[in-house]
Amino acid sequence: MLFLVVFFTIVSTAFSQIAHTGKSKLQAQFDSLKDVNRAYYLAGKLDSLPAINSKMLQLAQKIRADSTLASAYVSISNYFFSKGDYAICIEYTLKSIDYVQKGDQQRLALMYGILATTYTQLENYPLALYYLRKGQQFIPIDTDGRGKSYVYSGLAVVFCKMLRPDSALKYAQLEYQLNLKKQAEYKYSQAFGYRDFGLVYEQLNEPELTNYYYKKGVRYCDSMKYLRMLSQTAEFYSLYLMKHAKYKEAKDYALFGFRVGEKMGNKGELVATSNILYNLYDRHGSADSAYYYLKLNHLYQDSLQAEQKTNQLQAVVANQQIKETEQSAKAAQDEEQRRHNIQYAAIALGLVLLVIVFLVLSRSIIVNTRVIEMIGVIGLLIIFEFINLVLHPYLSALTNDSPLLMLLILVLIAAIIVPLHHQLEQWIKHKLVEKNKAIRLAAAKRTIEQLEGGG
Repeated sequence: MLFLVVFFTIVSTAFSQIAHTGKSKLQAQFDSLKDVNRAYYLAGKLDSLPAINSKMLQLAQKIRADSTLASAYVSISNYFFSKGDYAICIEYTLKSIDYVQKGDQQRLALMYGILATTYTQLENYPLALYYLRKGQQFIPIDTDGRGKSYVYSGLAVVFCKMLRPDSALKYAQLEYQLNLKKQAEYKYSQAFGYRDFGLVYEQLNEPELTNYYYKKGVRYCDSMKYLRMLSQTAEFYSLYLMKHAKYKEAKDYALFGFRVGEKMGNKGELVATSNILYNLYDRHGSADSAYYYLKLNHLYQDSLQAEQKTNQLQAVVANQQIKETEQSAKAAQDEEQRRHNIQYAAIALGLVLLVIVFLVLSRSIIVNTRVIEMIGVIGLLIIFEFINLVLHPYLSALTNDSPLLMLLILVLIAAIIVPLHHQLEQWIKHKLVEKNKAIRLAAAKRTIEQLEGGG
């Protein structure tokens, strides 16, 4: 029996090590794709994201770790956010939050901050504030600082939008203090920080500080190649300068933002900056330049509307691909679980048969027939379960998932197995009785020989 225990332990350990090694390799592939995805997202290369997201989700489904699935879904939500499909973005963000709540709660502050950003974009500031407050509750367990930074930046922006600059300043300062600690992704957070300070001091009517932080933000984003944030900060600063009649500087920053928008192909930024340039040139009586940017503005607006329709179609296609990936992954997972169940049933059946063979062939152990009956019943149940696991997909297809037909077929199988089991049990009992007699006879002969020898 010691051999059986050792054998089963070795097999279990081997399966565990193989599974761990496989998951480690898959996790390394996932992490690599995640880094590429993030780089493309920050650079505004959105067309490459759907294929990467689909592959990430496939890997996450194979790894089956809550944290990995959460990362896959938040990457998908980022894509739909960039495409302006906020309903689908919210759907996948909530999916990510579900997985984070199961096994990675230290990321909840970050996830609620991301969800709040979407509602801010939708100008639903009360709901954005609600989720930012929820995110604040999890800041104490936020280990790398990303969640804190996201929540503080979100609160600064939302309070600015709600015309509460004093509250916004408090959170902009907290965000800045985090960036000084140089925690995870602090460089990108710093870009948000400069923009947020510019917005806050603009509302507080502090021109010197407003100019300082907007300029600092533009220089910083330009040096780090954060094009999305660069174009937005330049646009905000240009609008601020135009409101304060600093038209030449406003034109310079609007032109700069326009060129960045062209480089990215971001038509939303091109519409905004071309409109600023039209107003600036029109104010100064430069009719040709004003007409040029007005024409570009209309052109980009038309193109943006057409692109939004295309984006909606692409979003539908991308969303369907994600759904298909989820369904395929679930089917593959179910099939893998079925194979594992079959293997476990086969191992259990093999162990039962090994025990029976051992008991039948052993020349030193007397076995009660009731023990064989009990082991036989266990073996019968395992055999039936094994047959059920193997045949279930075929029975399901053959009967079109009809419970009554499947039950009838299983009853027929049982009607065949039970008599065979009974005959096998009787044969084993007969063999055991003969073996037990032989053992007792041999023991009696030894006893007689010892008595005669002693006499």
